[in-house]
This record gives sequence, C-alpha cells and structure tokens, in this order.
Amino acid sequence: MSGKIYYDIVKERQARNLDDAVAFIRIEELSPFPFAELRQVLARYSLAKEFFWLQEEPRNQGAHSHVWHRINSVLVDMGRGESLVYKGRKESSMPATGIGKSYATQQRTVINAPFEGL
Repeated sequence: MSGKIYYDIVKERQARNLDDAVAFIRIEELSPFPFAELRQVLARYSLAKEFFWLQEEPRNQGAHSHVWHRINSVLVDMGRGESLVYKGRKESSMPATGIGKSYATQQRTVINAPFEGL
C-alpha cells in the first residue's frame, strides 16, 4: 500500500487487537521500484499466507497498475507465487463519488478489507 490509508488501517488493526496477526508494508517509493528492499522486508514474514495491495483510489486510478506485476515478480522470485490480491475501490471514471455518505461507506469497506475473515 501507499499513502495515507496506511494510518487508517493501522488504527483499525489496533482497534481490532490484531497487531500480532496482520502486518502492513507501506511502499512510498514507486519509481524506481524498490525490488531489493521489498524482498528484504517480505523475508521477515515467511509465515504470511496472503498478500494484498490496498489503496484508497479506484483500482484504475491508483498505483495498483504500476506495482502489481512488480510485487508479484518479487513474490515469485521468493517462491511465494503470483499471490498479490487487490483490495480497494472498484474501477471508476471518477476519483470520488461526490456524495459524502457514499464515500464514507466505500472508505469503511476499504479499511475493513484487510481484516476480512479474521
């Protein structure tokens, strides 16, 4: 993930008491992509079973299209397979709904996404 959503989901993880069960990796430098640094960080999580890319923007507007293949190539190199799953807003022609209540509902869905099934 990248950007300010990181702080929202860290807060949510603490509220759910899942600090020891869910890890987040924030990628702030997208170009040049930090392949080596990502490998080093992912190596710390050898027991991780699922990998998600989370972003606030709709799928077609954020960094997802830039990072998906890059992150998956690191996972494949590490023997983890192409296992990166997108979690976030659906594709949209607009960056926001323009309706506060609708946006708040979408935002809550995005923040809840990494914790589904826990």
